[in-house]
Amino acid sequence: MKRLLIGCVLALLALPLGGTVASAHPLGNFTVNHFSRVTVGADAIRVHYVLDLAEIPTLQETQAGSVTGIAPRLAGALSLSVDGTAVALVLRSSAVERLEGQAGLPTLRVTLDLDAPASPDGARIAYRDRTYAGRIGWHVVVIGGAIADSTVGADDPTNELRSYPTDPTVTPPDVTEGAATIDLASSVSRSADGFAGAARFAIDTSADRLSSYLRGGSVELGSLAAALLVAMALGALHALGPGHGKAMVAAYLVGSRGTPAQAVVLGMTVTITHTIGVYLLGALTLVAAQYVLPERLYPILGVLSGVLVVAIGLGLLRARISSLGARADAADPHGHPHGDGPGQHRHDTGPVGMRGLLALGVSGGLLPCPTALVVLLAAVSFHNVILGMVLVAAFSVGLAIVLTGIGLAFVFGQRALRRHHVLSRVGGSAIARALPALSAAAITVAGLVIAIGAARGLA
Repeated sequence: MKRLLIGCVLALLALPLGGTVASAHPLGNFTVNHFSRVTVGADAIRVHYVLDLAEIPTLQETQAGSVTGIAPRLAGALSLSVDGTAVALVLRSSAVERLEGQAGLPTLRVTLDLDAPASPDGARIAYRDRTYAGRIGWHVVVIGGAIADSTVGADDPTNELRSYPTDPTVTPPDVTEGAATIDLASSVSRSADGFAGAARFAIDTSADRLSSYLRGGSVELGSLAAALLVAMALGALHALGPGHGKAMVAAYLVGSRGTPAQAVVLGMTVTITHTIGVYLLGALTLVAAQYVLPERLYPILGVLSGVLVVAIGLGLLRARISSLGARADAADPHGHPHGDGPGQHRHDTGPVGMRGLLALGVSGGLLPCPTALVVLLAAVSFHNVILGMVLVAAFSVGLAIVLTGIGLAFVFGQRALRRHHVLSRVGGSAIARALPALSAAAITVAGLVIAIGAARGLA
């Protein structure tokens, strides 16, 4: 017990030193990766197939009892034809391995070796991989040996899905079929170049820090408090990464001269939405993935989040442009100075509506992060669901604390500048008057970026 408590505390202290690994694909834990190498020889056509299931699809297959008998099922989804006529692929050997993945969850690696009879010189062969159609991941078919005019390459940069390129600009290929002409006079054997030392998945490994606690299932008060503290710290560090609505929160509160209470409402709304989203997506992953694939739901939620932000931004932009024109100094009927100095005041755009605050908070927390989802699924795997739900809530609280802190910093920062009359020098300038409209435009642009990025995931 004491060792577990000490481990949690050390993990917390190590957070500033470690950092997390940026994801080459935001859905790394969802990926279903498959690779086929077709080798044409004078005596036979051989197919070597590899399936690499990440943590979440492995959990889904295990829950459904589909791991038993997976080899013949996969073999039945591979097809080969010669000059348009189907040729039987005979399963010669297979292997199923469980490998340790993130947060103590297993991953699954399946390898198949299949043979087909030799075909005559000059025949056209066509191979198709129909396993896990539509699932996101690294999908490659390579053809080598005695061939010519191949529609696919013969090189494999992943060493048969053992190590993936870590460059985040590399788009995972989606090649599931290939064709070539048999040319027995030009037999060429090529070997794949492996990327030794590359990570199996370039994903955020923060969830690993909580897996030992989830596996132990301890409810001792001291270790529970330490685990919650670690979860909150991980959520806070996650929020400090790119995205998560920090710029939107700042722009919203600055442009509307928001209050501390409004900053807190934003943070609470993000927390509640994010937590509920993780719970719902976890339930979907476990019981309804055959109807709706979770990795397909992520970009849909991203588009919805972006559209909500754009709608909020456009509404604010319209209201603030109208207000800006109505209170222009040239047409001011009051005849008194405006600004932030002594004896001066401003005609604000009006208080921020609660509906707008809630909408922005919901849009900021709508997309559940994969790290929190993996923590929850690890808890399910270790039969400790309640504790997992508590840790996910703590993770979300940490994320919201950062967003709330950023909002409060901007609110109190503006007040401090006004108290010291710093804003009085620019209070009547065109830039100062246009600031609310500019902040609304920034929110709109941020929403467009979110929606377009998520739409690319849908494509």
